[in-house]
Amino acid sequence: MADIAIERISFQLAPSAEREVKKGHPWVFDKGIIKQNKDGQAGAFAVIYDKNRGFVGLGLYDPDSPIRIRMLHRGKPVTIDANWLKDKISASISARRKIFADENTTGFRLVNGENDGLPGIIADYYEKTLVIKFDSGIWIPYLELLTSIFDELLRPECIILRLSRSIDTKKLPEKVRDGAVLKGTAPKGAVIFRENGILFEAEPIHGQKTGFFLDQRDNRSKVERYAKNRDVLNVFSYTGGFSLYAARGGASSVISLDVSEPALKAAVRNFELNRDDILISECRHSTICMDAFEALTELARQKKRFGMVIVDPPSFARKQSDVESAVSAYQKLTRLALGVLESGGILVSASCSARVPSDMFFDAVTRAAAKTGRPLQIMQKTGHAADHPVGFPEGEYLKCLFAFTK
Repeated sequence: MADIAIERISFQLAPSAEREVKKGHPWVFDKGIIKQNKDGQAGAFAVIYDKNRGFVGLGLYDPDSPIRIRMLHRGKPVTIDANWLKDKISASISARRKIFADENTTGFRLVNGENDGLPGIIADYYEKTLVIKFDSGIWIPYLELLTSIFDELLRPECIILRLSRSIDTKKLPEKVRDGAVLKGTAPKGAVIFRENGILFEAEPIHGQKTGFFLDQRDNRSKVERYAKNRDVLNVFSYTGGFSLYAARGGASSVISLDVSEPALKAAVRNFELNRDDILISECRHSTICMDAFEALTELARQKKRFGMVIVDPPSFARKQSDVESAVSAYQKLTRLALGVLESGGILVSASCSARVPSDMFFDAVTRAAAKTGRPLQIMQKTGHAADHPVGFPEGEYLKCLFAFTK
């Protein structure tokens, strides 16, 4: 990238910020910057020096985000160029190929941003469709280079670009838009991929995230293990990921509950995709299109009871000031879920709010359960799937609790 760097900016950091960088934290916030020699555009090289002009590290500059610098390297100076970037991406892909060595799973994460040393880049692969998602505008100047590297290493049929809502698209070239097709032709409808032998739709252009929630793969497998002979309620089901696994696990029935009618229609299609699987096809599957809080209240009023309730809501804390209300929401959901969970049933409760730490989330759920008079007997506390490694505290966003109730 040094051979195409758009510009370089020198920085000096506050002592506390410099210490965090040296310890390996991938972010420098605006408040951690003492000096910079000039302003610059997103994607400029940010070269960090200490007070004695000793080299500390190098990252990419983002003037539009509180995360002002995303680190690429620290320690001794190195040449960061196209070869460096290719080596990083190649190493990340190689690690996934060791995890998914067969064709049983054809949808997985290839690059997990900061956790793979490539801050702000997510790359998910669905069969032969690659989706690159930028969480920051720092990579826009290098989009053509990234596309060529991924194309060389993977030879996908199609490459699609997704952009975080935090990126100001008014500043971007006209062709650089969320859902832009960088190679090949746009897929006609959903892309079908396989996860642990189950077929799913992914919507790489219009779907949430990159089209599917790959991070819950391992937790879905655990649901399959515990679902036998249980009536299962999957709350915030989206397109039925947990529902399919519960059905294959031998669930007596599964209800997918979501406020989005298109998502529930996709869940029905996912069941139809797997009609050749006897356990899935024989499982009674139905849907409820309703707000989760209202639906749980109504199901409790009807005295409905389930042997397993899965609660996997969207993020409730998009900013730090949302944390308190997020904790309250998790507690309310726990009370409502227990209101429809039979004695001896299993509660599966998840959070994808990065700003709510694991201990805070687990404590919120267990305290709420105790206050209802139905304390939880914890089976497991889990996190991300294997292709979503965690390399720094803020990268550990996904938490999941499996517990029995009396």
